[in-house]
Amino acid sequence: MAAVHVVRRLREAGDWQREMDGILETLCRAMDCQRGILFRLRELPGQGFAQSVAAYWIDPLFGGELASPTVIMQSIVNSDPLLERLAEDERQGKIFAGHTRDLEGFLRTDFEKQNIKSFLSVSVFAHGHLWGTLAVNDCVSERAWT
Repeated sequence: MAAVHVVRRLREAGDWQREMDGILETLCRAMDCQRGILFRLRELPGQGFAQSVAAYWIDPLFGGELASPTVIMQSIVNSDPLLERLAEDERQGKIFAGHTRDLEGFLRTDFEKQNIKSFLSVSVFAHGHLWGTLAVNDCVSERAWT
């Protein structure tokens, strides 16, 4: 039901960006998650992607405990094998999901700092091109994403 609500809001929105905070809240509450982030990716010729945060929502009950999303610089991606693989997987539209305890390197350190127990990230495409990623985090418990 949340998906229908989200799609309806996007279709009716004059400016989808103004709707994103509410959409992320709806999505996260429906999934019983504490944080949702829409990352924007822009290709820089010869340099890879530049990442920025287009929108994010943090459950107010966890607002003081959860840090703002981390923007990962291309130099970090280039020096971390997992991030390099994920960058390619994003371009292919693959889902990235799991538990922080199973990660290594930069992401594990960053996710532990942010109290992320489980994560789900999906690629967002616009007009056939990678636009960004949508990430949802469970900061309370580990879960199997279905």
